[in-house]
Amino acid sequence: MDKLSSLLGRQAFSARIFYNGPFCDANQFHENGSAGHLHLVRQGPVEFVHDDGALLRIDLPSLVLYPHGTNHRLQVPAGHTALLLCADIVFEGGKANPLVRVLPGCLHMPLAEIAGLGPTLDLLFGEAAGTAPGRELILDRLCDVLLVQVVRREFDNGKLSLGLLAGLADRQVSAALTAIHERPHELWTLAALARLAGMSRASFVEHFREVMGIPPGEYLSRWRIALGGRLLRQGMPVKLVSSRTGYTSPSTFTRAFTAQMGASPREWLKRAA
Repeated sequence: MDKLSSLLGRQAFSARIFYNGPFCDANQFHENGSAGHLHLVRQGPVEFVHDDGALLRIDLPSLVLYPHGTNHRLQVPAGHTALLLCADIVFEGGKANPLVRVLPGCLHMPLAEIAGLGPTLDLLFGEAAGTAPGRELILDRLCDVLLVQVVRREFDNGKLSLGLLAGLADRQVSAALTAIHERPHELWTLAALARLAGMSRASFVEHFREVMGIPPGEYLSRWRIALGGRLLRQGMPVKLVSSRTGYTSPSTFTRAFTAQMGASPREWLKRAA
C-alpha cells in the first residue's frame, strides 16, 4: 500500500449529504467541533462570508471545504439561483484528527483544476440528479472518494506534508510535535521532547527520524524559522520575532534565519515584497 493510502486509511472520515439542489437563500454554519463542511457549487454565484468579514465569491463550478467546520455564512445574491451539493464531513476524533490538523481552515478550488476528477464528478452529479434506491448512500461514498482526491492534489502540489501527517498520526511523535507547534518559544531540549513522547532520548531521536524523515532538532529549527517568516511578513520587528520563536537574541535568530533562508530577514522581506 502506498504511503498516502496507508495514512488516509488510518484517519477515518465519512461524508453525509444534507443538501442537493437549487438554492436561492442564505444559511449560517456554526463550528461544533465534530464535523467539517463540504460545498460543491455546480452553478453560481455563491458567496461565503467569514467571521472576519472576508468574502469568497464563487462564480465557476468549485469545491469549498471547511475541514474544521469554521463558522461561515453561505448566501446567494438576490435575483440569482445557485445549484449546490453540500455535506457534513465527520472526522474520527474531530479536531484532533491528524488530517484535520494539516488541512487549512478553508480550502477552495475550481473543479476544473482538480486533475482526474471528471469521472468522480460525473458519477456524483449523475446520482444527485436521479431517484434510484440507494442514492443517498452512493452520494455519501462518492463524496468520500472526492475528498481523497482533493487531499491527494494538495500533497502532489506540495501544500501538505506526508511527513507531518505521519507524525501527527503517531501517538508518541504527535505529543512532541504538538508541543513544538503550540510553544515554539520554549527552550526545548531533546530530553524534554523525549519525556513528552514517553521515550528515552535515544529511542525518541531514532523514532522521530524514522517517522518524520529528519531529526527532531532540525524539525524544530525549520518550524521556528517558518513561523518567524510569517511573523516578519505581518510586520513584527526582529527583536520580538526572535523571542516568539525561541531564540535568545535577535542576532541568534538572524544567523539561523539567514542560514536556512539564504538571506537575512531584511533582505528576505525585500525579495518577498
